[in-house]
Formats: sequence, C-alpha cells, structure tokens
Amino acid sequence: MKIQYKYAVIMTLFGVGIVILLSLGYNIQSHRIVMDKEMENIELLSEEIALHLESHIKQNAALAVTISSSPLIRDALQKSNSEFAALAGEERNKEIDRRNLRWTGTADINDPFIQARMTNPVAGYLKYQQIIMPGVYGEIFLTNRYGVMIATTGKLTTLAHGHKYWWLACHDDGRGRIFLDDRGFDTSVQGYVLGVVVPIWDENGISGILKCNVNIMGPLTGVVRAFDQRHPGRSKIVRTSGLIVAEQDVIPLSTRINKALIGALRLKESGSAIIAENGKKQLMAFTSIGITMGSEKYGFGGNRESIDHIKGNKGDGWHVVIALSEEEAIKYTLKTTLLIIIVGIVFTILAAAVALFLGKWATRPINELATVARAIGKGDLDSRARVFSNDEIGSLAKSLNGMAKNLRDTMTSRDELIHEVEQREKVEQKLRLLSTTDELTGAYNRRAFNGYLNSNIGRAKRYNEPLSMLMLDIDHFKDVNNSYGHDVGDMVLKDFVRIIKESIRHEDLIARWGGEEFTVLQPQTRKDAALKLSERLREKISAHDFPKAGRITVSIGLTELQVGDTADSFVKRADNALYLAKKGGRNVVKCC
Repeated sequence: MKIQYKYAVIMTLFGVGIVILLSLGYNIQSHRIVMDKEMENIELLSEEIALHLESHIKQNAALAVTISSSPLIRDALQKSNSEFAALAGEERNKEIDRRNLRWTGTADINDPFIQARMTNPVAGYLKYQQIIMPGVYGEIFLTNRYGVMIATTGKLTTLAHGHKYWWLACHDDGRGRIFLDDRGFDTSVQGYVLGVVVPIWDENGISGILKCNVNIMGPLTGVVRAFDQRHPGRSKIVRTSGLIVAEQDVIPLSTRINKALIGALRLKESGSAIIAENGKKQLMAFTSIGITMGSEKYGFGGNRESIDHIKGNKGDGWHVVIALSEEEAIKYTLKTTLLIIIVGIVFTILAAAVALFLGKWATRPINELATVARAIGKGDLDSRARVFSNDEIGSLAKSLNGMAKNLRDTMTSRDELIHEVEQREKVEQKLRLLSTTDELTGAYNRRAFNGYLNSNIGRAKRYNEPLSMLMLDIDHFKDVNNSYGHDVGDMVLKDFVRIIKESIRHEDLIARWGGEEFTVLQPQTRKDAALKLSERLREKISAHDFPKAGRITVSIGLTELQVGDTADSFVKRADNALYLAKKGGRNVVKCC
C-alpha cells in the first residue's frame, strides 16, 4: 500500500476516534451542565411568578382597603354600631340571633327586611364597585363591629357573621389584619374565589369588617398560560397539601402534584428536586408565595367546606411549581452532539484527503497555504490563498478561503448578537424600573418604598441620623373623578407628583401609597425642617391651577423616626398624623 494511502487510513481512523471521544465527552459534560442550568432557570422563573402573584393579591387587598375607606361606609358603621351598643350584652346577642333567624327564614328576596340590606346607599356603593370592575368581584358585603351585616350586593346565607372563621381571623382579637379567605370553588358565583377581608377602624378600634369575594381564577390561569407559552416547562399553582389550584387545561382543585414533592412544600421555602414520574425524570422547582404564608399584616387560609363553597383551604399556603422533563431539557444537547459528530466526520474526511495527496504537492504552495492559515488564525479574516491549479491543493486553497469568509460572516453575526443582547439588557432595565415605579405618576410604588424605608431606618439608627416621613392625601379627590372623569383625575395625580418632585431634594423619595395618597421619605431631616417643607408643599399645591380641575388642596401628616420605631410603627404614626389633618378640616399639616 502506498504511503499516501496509509496516511489517509491512519488519519481517517484517528479522526473518527477523536470525534467519537469528543462527542461522548461533550454529551456527558453538557448533560450535567444543561440539567444544572435548566434547574436554575426554572427556580428563577418560579420565583418570578410567585412575586407577580403576590403583587396581584396585594393589589386586590389594597383595592379592598380603598373601598372600605369611603365616608359613606364609615357613617353607616357608626350608626349601626351605636344602635347595637345601646343594648346590653345578652340583649344584644338575642337581637342579633332574632334578626339572623328572620334573615335565614325569609326566602323572598323582595321582603323589605332583605331589601333594606340590599338597596341602602352602602349597598349601592358596593354594587357600583362591581359595575366599574366587571368580572372582578363576586359578592361584597359589610358587617358592623358585632358581625351583623348592614349592606350586601346579594342575598347571603346568613345575616350574622361574627362567629365565622374569616371574620374572627380578620378581627384578630381587636388587633385587626387583612385576611385572605381561600374559599375554593364558590357555588354562589360558580367560580374560584379568594375572599379579601379587611378591618375598618375608628377611634374606638375596629368599627366593622368588609369582605370582597374576588374572582381569582382568571388572573391565575393567565399567569400560568403566559409562562407555558414562553417556556417548555409546565407551571402550576398548588396548595401546601398538593392540591392544584391552577394549571393550564386542568380543572381547578381536581388533581394533586406528585406526593414526593409535598414534603418539600410543607417547609414553605423555595427549592428544587428531580422526581421520577411515570418512569421519567422531572425537574421540579417550587417557590412559596410569601403573602399566603401568613403574617401579622396578612392572614391566609379558609375552611374545608361551608354552605356555599367546597374544597376550601385550611392551613395551606400557595406555591408556584414548575415541572420540566429531562427529555425536554436535554433535547438541544442531543442535537448539538449529533451536529458535532457530522461536522467531525466531514473534517476527518477532508483531513484524510489532504494526507492522501500530501506527498504529491510541492512545498511552495503548501507553505503559502500555511502562511495564509496562520494569518487567519491571528485574526486577519481578509487573508486569501492563491489558487495555483484546479487539483486537490487548489481545492484546499478554495476551502481555506471559504472558511475565512464563513468565519468573517460568523464574527459579523456575533457582533449582531452582542448588539441584540445589549438591546435586551436595556429592555430588562426598563422592566426593572417599571416593577419599582407607579406606571401613572412615575413615583415609586409601595413595594419599592417599603424596601427603601427599611434600609433608611437601618441607616438612621446605625449612624444616629434623623429621618422624617410625610403622608399626603389630596382632599376630596373623588369629587374630581366624579365631576371631571378619571382622565382628568389621572392628569391631576401626575401634575401633583411633578410639583412634589420639583420641591423636594434629590435624596428624598416620593412614593404612591395608594389611590390619591402619597408618602415622602426625608433622610437626615428633622421634624421642624420637614414641617417647613410640608407647609411649602401645601401652599404651592393650593395655589396651583390644575388642568381642567382648577384648585385643589392637600392634607399632610408628618412624623420623625423615634427610638424603638419599626417600619410599621413609623408609618402608622405618619398615617395617624394624616388622619388628624383630615379630621382637622383638611388643607392643613399635622405632626405626630
């Protein structure tokens, strides 16, 4: 056998061996890397979905608090509470039982006793909330401090609610907290409902409790569907016990997750695991939705069964679970391995051809080819080899030139890819900005403000620096919306925030606390300086001519951080000062 053929055979066998070893090594290594990377990806995605859902639930709670703050509701509660307070304890209980029996024993919805709770001004106000937010609410009803319902949007099962788990959980022995009633499937509205229960306060403590049954399934399935469209994994929202609340194309509360994952969920933490399911490995990532774990501010739970709902929640939180099959995770790795084998074989054959005819060529053209190859290797992608003939060396020269052209095109594609990555980073930066600011006014949102508040309190205590907070509420803002429409109301809010931003320091922070209420945090500022700023703001706003709405005023409450303060007590004192300002006739500044 001629030497060129021996070299060709040796080169072919060697090349095939190298390709096989490289392919096997790549496949093993990439399998581990891809599995780790995909696990990390679905962990991050589960945390992202959990934060999104928590924000949505908090928005529903904030909206319920806004509804409960109506003066109409507070006046009705004061009247009802006065009526029952006039009765002695046992006499009051008997009167509540008597009215409750009359309510439950009356089937005619047109009965004047029933209609008195369904057609009064507060009931009309609650029904209006259903109209302006179609599809959001089921029943909305209001009870006084004794648990007696005084207004409702529909005929409820009972009139007395003071003994019910959600009422007691919200009342919390007079401490009061928002309670999220995971009711399960509510037969009264034929849908999955989350009851948002909020306490209403007056100077004597809790004066009443408002309950809004929110149709939650639409937003839940929307989040799940949106995720499944952008990722091959399958997402679901589950209770700690494993019952699936929301999953695409699955009836809510009809199925459970793999039992092997329930133990991990009970720890109420984030994590991941690889679980065998139907003979196949599944990558599972899970994250607890923080607000459903319960806290001093929020309660969460329910009851297994009641008169009008089934499969309720008792003691469970909510978790986001994402499942990704091992097959789906490594699909692209297998394709890459096959491509490596094909490309390796092609290059092995080319190398064998070069070895076959190596002895026939003169050294000059080979050296020139080597020189051009070295230039390309150093980055000179415009270098080209001269084609001396149409034989094998000429073909090698053409191949080298083609490789240089392809490499130059690849580098161009890489630059385009880098540009695209930079553009995506800009979009992600914009999304991060949107997640911390109020979309309408550009002020920080409440979630971002809480983060800044805690960090500033920590700094103030660490360095013994003063810290002041202002609470601002636009007086009679509802009159603006009612008289001129919400478009004008939005213009007023934006102009209002602009005036404040122009009046405060760069290091001060303004956030939208909710509705027409805003807060300004002033680091390194004592109460007297904050008071001067507050008066300037009040005068500036009252003198400003707002587009279409004309003149408006603002009530301001302010306070300074005190020794022993927490974020909650600091905010509460500022809120109390605002309450005094509004109670004191509005368009004033009060300190606490």
